Amino acid sequence: MSETESGTPEAVQFSLEARSPPASRPFMADTTRPARSSDALLRLTQAADALQSDVRTAELHDAIRLLQQGDPQAADEIAHRIVQQDENLVLAWRVMATAREQLGDFSTAFFCAEQVFRRAPETPGLFNDLGRLAYHLKQFEQAEQLFLLHVQKNPGDMDGINNLACALRDLHRYDDAQALLKAALEQAPQTALLWNNLATLMIARGDAPNALIFFDEAIRVDPGFAKAYYNRANLKGLLGDADGALHDGETACTLSRIPTDQAMMRMAVGLTKMSMGRIVEGLADYEARLDPHFDDATLYPYTQPTLTLETQLQGKRLLLLGEQGLGDEVMFASTVPDLLDDIGLQGKLYLAVEQRLQSLYQRSFPTAEVGPYATGKWGHQSVRIAPWLQSRLEEIDYWAPMGAAVRRYRQRIDDFPTRRHFLTADPDKVSKWRQVLAELGPKPKIGVLWKSLFVDPARSRQFTSFAAWAPVLGMAEVTLVNLQYGDCRQELAAAREAGFDLWTPPGIDLKDDLDDLAALCVALDLVVGPANATTNIAAACGGEVSLVAIPGAWTQLGTAGWPWYPQLRVMPGGRFGDWSAAMAGLRDDIRARFKLG
Repeated sequence: MSETESGTPEAVQFSLEARSPPASRPFMADTTRPARSSDALLRLTQAADALQSDVRTAELHDAIRLLQQGDPQAADEIAHRIVQQDENLVLAWRVMATAREQLGDFSTAFFCAEQVFRRAPETPGLFNDLGRLAYHLKQFEQAEQLFLLHVQKNPGDMDGINNLACALRDLHRYDDAQALLKAALEQAPQTALLWNNLATLMIARGDAPNALIFFDEAIRVDPGFAKAYYNRANLKGLLGDADGALHDGETACTLSRIPTDQAMMRMAVGLTKMSMGRIVEGLADYEARLDPHFDDATLYPYTQPTLTLETQLQGKRLLLLGEQGLGDEVMFASTVPDLLDDIGLQGKLYLAVEQRLQSLYQRSFPTAEVGPYATGKWGHQSVRIAPWLQSRLEEIDYWAPMGAAVRRYRQRIDDFPTRRHFLTADPDKVSKWRQVLAELGPKPKIGVLWKSLFVDPARSRQFTSFAAWAPVLGMAEVTLVNLQYGDCRQELAAAREAGFDLWTPPGIDLKDDLDDLAALCVALDLVVGPANATTNIAAACGGEVSLVAIPGAWTQLGTAGWPWYPQLRVMPGGRFGDWSAAMAGLRDDIRARFKLG
């Protein structure tokens, strides 16, 4: 990585905007298989054999062998050097496309595949390759069209049919995807990737029993199918079988040879271990989130030593940068008081946080210097820096992403402090909101939210539907306050039609004005909702929070509560999206908490 004098990678465009959190345990549709399959690499070898023998041909053979051996970085370097010498050598572009795909750089891989199309549009499998890359770039409509072209040219190709089904599923055309997969399985019942993707479709449809059966069948057909083990591990976790999830997750890690998959699988194993209370082991595996091969991993271009378990911090100057989603960034900040104690008055803590948190964090940690981080792109990878500190890098002794301090200070449940809050809401704003809320009458004021802005198929099981909240919304004994950020007009209209009334606080942006939101949450008698940014902020500031959570969430660390926030109560949902017990429990908890009869 080339760096400027300030230590920032060259040609990086930075933004202060927040990024969505990486899905912690996404299910893997097997669309990347052709980039690693023996058939695909055999086609490259055959193409190399067909070239007139010269030095470049020998080098391309070497690059293909490196792909077979699982070293795409070295293969890419060879192919890139050859392309610079002769940009019309199609095979070099094909090798580079394959290498870049294995490295997770899908945009560059797509560019390389486009160069192949421009020079040799009849290359076998090219539409499938382009479609797969468009799929990884979440261009699902484009991927569907490319896969369809491939299937029309190759009607019996199960890879192409499977990939087309993946695109249809992610376009929410579930019936079309299911019909396509079932027809393919009638022709080729021993094709494991079809069973795997039929299972992921069942998960999208909420059919856990059949999903488990189909994952079992994929593994029976191909006992070495790493992604099927990984997917079955995630499903077992959602179904409450932590031991089974761990076994399958570790098996997947052993079987996989793809660096991007290995990083995702290792992180999932870490989350499973933490959900079982095996905190030290789990946090060690959780380091996979920083692996450059991890999907959407963030790079931190600092050359100073990073924080370790053994680092002596007394009198030192440490830069701590926020990471993951906003909720995790708040939760991980519970270790900042520990860091300040270790650093002491002679040292200095620099906090680079999401810009909406800056005033809240500066008030909460007045001896630290707080500023916003900026996130940009270097190639296909995200890069994060503290721009306000770039001209003073000589001041820093150590740096770390915020989660690193968790591994240092939270190795056992007893390590979690019992303090009620570590963030401090603005007392004047708290007083203002208490006056506003008092005008609504004497009933308990309960803030309600039900979703996150960032919900994809991997995270959707962590959140309830709005309709599931009817047992709480129908409580006439309380005043319900809408805390849901983002566009929720449709849900609020449905609530009014059903006779439920949620009061929306005036003059506050619930998404962006987090300092005011923190004060409102503290002023409320209770905040209820899923684990997201708002509930984390409320609990971190000492507010009363009842959380509706999936059973066995990793953040519970094997307990019935939420060790990060001692006053927070957890209402566990049922298995695989059944929230009825959680809602009934929340309703009863509200009645008992406020003595409502």
